[in-house]
Amino acid sequence: MGTDRRRGILAVIDEIARTDRQPVNVRHVCLACRRGLTASGVAVYLAGAVEPVEVVGSVGEEMAELRATLGEGPVAEVMRQHHPVFVPHLASPGSARRWPAFAPAAVAVGVAAVFVVPLTLGAIVLGALEICREVDGPLSAPQLADALVCADTATTLLLSRSSALEAAAAELPHTEPESRWAVVHQATGMVSVQLDTDLDQAFLRLRAHAYRTDRRLSEVAADVVARRLRFTPDTNEKLR
Repeated sequence: MGTDRRRGILAVIDEIARTDRQPVNVRHVCLACRRGLTASGVAVYLAGAVEPVEVVGSVGEEMAELRATLGEGPVAEVMRQHHPVFVPHLASPGSARRWPAFAPAAVAVGVAAVFVVPLTLGAIVLGALEICREVDGPLSAPQLADALVCADTATTLLLSRSSALEAAAAELPHTEPESRWAVVHQATGMVSVQLDTDLDQAFLRLRAHAYRTDRRLSEVAADVVARRLRFTPDTNEKLR
């Protein structure tokens, strides 16, 4: 990539941050990425985390919910295999075979193509940058170059804090999406107590119930927190 192009992308990120009157952060990178790649949603995830560090666009929010509920898709694959996953035609039969639950659900919310770039430090994958588009087709060479600059910048910003997890907590805005993920965490803890199991198993039960009942993970979590839904070790979940 040419130096001028890299500087151009960084200048757009800086411009967005100045308009926001804040130091450059991961949200500004996502906004610049959405603008430059005409994306409908952009998100940054940390490895091992359910919720995104940052997400922009309602489509990005929908995709984050699908990833959390279904546990499959390009982001999950990037986290496991540590390489980019580019899906220019999400509605293709191949995508449906690859992700039988995720692909049709993502198409239903208006995503035609998705491109995920790992955020790496040497051989370590810290997370992923997800780019969703409403039109199918591959990224052009300049667009791919821009996506890689955004991924590198997001990685640098995450590493500039004392730890990636601290960066995630610091960058999350105090908005409805934050409340949504807080409810999921709270519900996971409650289910863990109800089932006398660890948090990982409790989250899997929560996710399985959402998938089985064709509901969003956040909706099921809200029912648990409101005590409308209780999980029991030996029987099916009980509605109250």
